[in-house]
Amino acid sequence: MKTITAKLLSTTAITLSIITISLTSPGQVRAQTKTAKYKWTGTWHFTRTSNGDGITALDIKIGNNVLLPNNQAYGQAIFNATNKFPGSAPWSTLAVGELSKLIPTAKSLSEKDQEAYLSYMDKMGVQVFMELFPFKHQDVIKDISQWLAKYKHHKCVAGLGIELEYFGKATDSLAQAWDEKIKSYNPAYRMFLRHYDPSFMPPTYRGSGDLIFIDDASEGLLEELNKGFADWANRFSPTAVAFQIGYPADEDGMNGSKELGWWKLKDPIKEWGSAILPLIKNPDQELGLIWVTVKSGKTYHKSWDLTKGAKMPAIKK
Repeated sequence: MKTITAKLLSTTAITLSIITISLTSPGQVRAQTKTAKYKWTGTWHFTRTSNGDGITALDIKIGNNVLLPNNQAYGQAIFNATNKFPGSAPWSTLAVGELSKLIPTAKSLSEKDQEAYLSYMDKMGVQVFMELFPFKHQDVIKDISQWLAKYKHHKCVAGLGIELEYFGKATDSLAQAWDEKIKSYNPAYRMFLRHYDPSFMPPTYRGSGDLIFIDDASEGLLEELNKGFADWANRFSPTAVAFQIGYPADEDGMNGSKELGWWKLKDPIKEWGSAILPLIKNPDQELGLIWVTVKSGKTYHKSWDLTKGAKMPAIKK
């Protein structure tokens, strides 16, 4: 689970827009309102549900990885996020490979169900990244080849991502080798790398300029997390970045208090995602948002269910 040190900060909502005033001529000012915006928005697959009230034990608080009953439910979850940011493209991940050692324990879709999932996302116009969770010394190149060779025929596949928590830091040489292998299947494919510590990203390698660095920091107050996300984006600019937010651990306070957490927001995905944008210095940086918790186990938040209620696009043939 991803952590950053909590500080005693208030939970006052961060301003959702910013106006920069610049002088245009003596005695005149012009308001500039250009701010960063999300290019991609969607949900994580693993989907995750939260556990009950007042939990402080981290291994329970981080929630449960769950499989949803059908692909329509996954589509609903994705578009319940995407619809909060008109103009953004729907995206998601698909966890593949060996997952039994992960914490919390996880199950992947069967290969038959993976095929059906990708076929459905082809029709829905969702961009999907295969996602690997390798451990140290694992042959990532071999895994990239296995999964992209298997699923490259799907038009929804946009590339492949690598979670670094179990593997370790991505050196420049490793990142280059992975990126080049991914692009050998399709030059348009992109690679994302994910961790909450910026030192895990490759120091200098940026490939053709289309890498995506994902920050999945969690377990803190929203304001401190937002500052960390902005610092991440500003550090790596102009490289594309994404923020993986909405973990079960942050739904309430780390002390189990329902007086804290993202559940207190009236419109959590929209409000939390929007609060980060004014903190981004480069308005042209490509940004993504990935939401995690699809259902709540809190007695006071039972209405949180992303598997229904989304306005869906017409199915493409």
